[in-house]
Amino acid sequence: MKEWTLSQRYAIVALDGLESLHPSMAKDAVLRGIAAAKILEVCMTAEEECDCDTFQEKLKTAVEEAKSIHKKERKKLEHEMASLLEADGVLEEVPDILGCDINYYTAGVELKAYRSDSDVYLRIREELRAEILEEGEVSIDSVILLWLFRESGCIHDLFSAKEQERLQNRMLTLAAEQEMYHSLWQAEFYSAVEKLTEKFLRVKKKLFKNPYLEGVNLIFPYLERRNAIFIDFVVLGTNVEQRRIAVMEHLVQHGHYVEEVKSGSETLLKVDNNYYRIFPGTVRAYKVPIQGANIVPVYW
Repeated sequence: MKEWTLSQRYAIVALDGLESLHPSMAKDAVLRGIAAAKILEVCMTAEEECDCDTFQEKLKTAVEEAKSIHKKERKKLEHEMASLLEADGVLEEVPDILGCDINYYTAGVELKAYRSDSDVYLRIREELRAEILEEGEVSIDSVILLWLFRESGCIHDLFSAKEQERLQNRMLTLAAEQEMYHSLWQAEFYSAVEKLTEKFLRVKKKLFKNPYLEGVNLIFPYLERRNAIFIDFVVLGTNVEQRRIAVMEHLVQHGHYVEEVKSGSETLLKVDNNYYRIFPGTVRAYKVPIQGANIVPVYW
């Protein structure tokens, strides 16, 4: 099986599900992450071992690049990375699930999104989760990948809120033991994205202080990477089961992989590589109530 570079592994997970034809805040953050990853991976793949001073210099350069990269450069970077991954068969452009929303498919608006190969996506995700959450050594490569996901708002696609607490404690310990991890974990570039828009959402924040990371803000920034949609029941079945099946068929007809997945007492929909909750709802169009199904993203 092919071994992907740091920037490619990051892109396979981070680009998945993002709108491909138009710019977005979430994609902007990911492209900044790719720019940083391409600089850091040079240090990681060098024949000679990367010492702490060299790493810190590369990290400083990577953060500056991520913060300052212009729109034209980001677009070029997106095209290069997407073309490479598409040529390798691990990334494709498919109809965006947002295009299934009543406001879009009735207006004939075309939306496209990136979809990563499910097997490769899952392998990258689970390898990182295992290394971070289980006992044992954690490589600098994995910590960089984790840092990139944190800075670009992808962390909620990989770890539950409870797991994030364990993750933060693990990183505090690692940062106390190794200077390279310390330098990486206190670096940030997401503020460059935040300053560009008022739509940057945050989850609960905590400020961790200890003798090794005094004053370092270990926030996991949050970006709305997926959208809730509403599907009109007019074209669907007459009872709950028929309507659920019809919703799944509607999504499949629009180019998506769909399956039901049990999660505790409820059944979620897995659409491509992401999970959604489905429940009935009503919207109004020209004061006329329209019954339908709400499809709402579910994060870890």
